[in-house]
Amino acid sequence: MNRNHTNRPTRNTQIILPAVLRITLALFLILLGITSAPPAHAQTNPHRIVKTYPINRANAEHLQRWVNAGHDTWCRDPKLVAAHTLEQFAPGLADSTYELAAQPVVHKISHGRIAIYTYHSLDGQTTYRITLRRPPWLRPTAGSLPQTVWLPQRLEILSDSMMD
Repeated sequence: MNRNHTNRPTRNTQIILPAVLRITLALFLILLGITSAPPAHAQTNPHRIVKTYPINRANAEHLQRWVNAGHDTWCRDPKLVAAHTLEQFAPGLADSTYELAAQPVVHKISHGRIAIYTYHSLDGQTTYRITLRRPPWLRPTAGSLPQTVWLPQRLEILSDSMMD
């Protein structure tokens, strides 16, 4: 019987084909890496703005007495004070729609005397970090730690803007 060997791959083809596939895959991955890299003109340039709030003891004690009298009791809630601070710096950012879109992250430090709230914008380009403080010298005026008002200490804005 006469066998036909035309359908069977030769030994050279069995060695060369995987090598060609590896080279093709490597070239494809290199091309993919080059096309997904951002062009040099589209690099981000981070901006940082820091606003500090000096604490005036007389004004803070006056505010504490005002809150003790039943006015502006929201000053005892750090989340509301952080939103108010952000609203004063950038009107419209701390309204209810912004808050729902970017829930604040809070880190409380130092036995309930310092709170740091971090808000992120919807586009991910801007971060607002607000540091609040409960001065220990207000506690006698407030009566207890939970009754003490929160005061803004620092507002930090970090943004990534595209360079032209």
